[in-house]
Amino acid sequence: MTNDSKDTLRAASFEPRTDSQSVHEVSDNPRQNGTWIALAVGAVLLGLVVFVLPQFAPTPQSQSSSAPSAAASAAPAASTSSTTASPENTSERSPFAEAQLAKVRRSAQEVLQSLLETQSRLESRGVDQWAADDFLTASGIAVEGDALYRAQNFDEAEALYQQALDSLIALEARLNDEIDSRLALLLEAIESGDETTAGAIAPLVQQMAPDSDAVFDAVERVTLMPDIADLEAAAKASFEQSRFSTAVSQIDEALGLDPAHQRLAKVARLYKSALTTQRFEDAMTTGFTLLGDSDFAGARASFQSAKRILPAADGPGAALAQLEEAETLSRLNALLGEAAKLSAEEQWTEVVAVLEQALAIDATLVEASEGLEQARPLAELFAKLDTIVEKQARLVDPVVLSEADASLSEAEVALRTNPQTWPVLKRKLVAVRSAVATASTPLPVVITSDGLTEITIKRVARLGTVSSRTVSLRPGQYQFLGSRNGYRDVLITANINAASDNRIDVRCEEAIIR
Repeated sequence: MTNDSKDTLRAASFEPRTDSQSVHEVSDNPRQNGTWIALAVGAVLLGLVVFVLPQFAPTPQSQSSSAPSAAASAAPAASTSSTTASPENTSERSPFAEAQLAKVRRSAQEVLQSLLETQSRLESRGVDQWAADDFLTASGIAVEGDALYRAQNFDEAEALYQQALDSLIALEARLNDEIDSRLALLLEAIESGDETTAGAIAPLVQQMAPDSDAVFDAVERVTLMPDIADLEAAAKASFEQSRFSTAVSQIDEALGLDPAHQRLAKVARLYKSALTTQRFEDAMTTGFTLLGDSDFAGARASFQSAKRILPAADGPGAALAQLEEAETLSRLNALLGEAAKLSAEEQWTEVVAVLEQALAIDATLVEASEGLEQARPLAELFAKLDTIVEKQARLVDPVVLSEADASLSEAEVALRTNPQTWPVLKRKLVAVRSAVATASTPLPVVITSDGLTEITIKRVARLGTVSSRTVSLRPGQYQFLGSRNGYRDVLITANINAASDNRIDVRCEEAIIR
């Protein structure tokens, strides 16, 4: 092919004229000799252009090994043929015709050059694998153009070259769509785990789009497919054996290799859902087992764990409500059992406390209400009996003694209703009878003094001044008050009982200094 910059003819525009016009102008031009000289010089220059310059024109280099390369080889052949033939046709072809011929040849070569460049780009993108038929058709048209070029029919050759170029440009315009479609097929093969298809498509797509990040990423994923397939198969086997935790671990490992794998992500969600359901069901099952064993704390922990696993599930809430019911019932049963045990032991104060706890939990509990009606009077009676025995000295007070007699009668009535099962009450009754009997039997008490001290037995009698006097007093605690003018009063407290000698000396001996 001739270089455009060297083939350009920089001559002034030329318009051919008729013979009659030339003769008329020559005959009328007074500078006829100068004109002939100019024409002679022009003829010599044209001869140089036609016969000499074509011999120095460079031949085009071949750019491809495909069919259009015939046109590239045809161009220098045509140039050589034209050069060798030009001496023969010099007498037949005018300089203007030669210039026109060179112009159309250059135009054809320019189109051919674009054709070869486009062909090279397409071949580097693997066009013979994704548009072989269209590419061969365009190549055939270019070969036809080569034949016309060698015949120096440059106009028609250029038209065919242009037609072939247009076809290749159309193919080049299709490249992005072809890349997208094959990339989609590649991604589909990766997602489906079709290693054969993915391995076949990947090299072509990489050749078609060597600078595409999306293609690069997809091709990189292809190399990971064998490892991913192994992990997926292992995860599937684990899942089928209900080893969901292992399945999730294996599928997560596969996703770690290819985080963009959408199908694996879907499988991972399925496995994780199954694992969540399994953990939920295990927690609920454990909770009900513990509930059956009355392990309320453990059951509550299991049900709460299930609720954390599936917050939207209704089961844990219902189970916790059932647990509260069972726990309440168990607590009530325990309290009633404890109350029955305490009743058998005649610990009525404790029975009252326990039954009050039960009624605080469930005020409608009939058994607790009835038990409390029986236990409360007995608790009060036992308290009074214990007080009589513990504080026998108070029985010196007639009012206190009268109350003790009433409590004794009440205890005797209670004992008659259940004499076999209330041994504690029987023992208390015996102790109280003894205390009352003792308190009701007067004991001799000897009171001695100096005959000057006024003696008073508080809440009993005023004795006056005595030297020695014996009085009868019921067992108990008494206070003996001695008073004398000019002396400090004395107060003596003494317990009168059968075990002591019951001798009391009362006298005022400390004078008051005025």
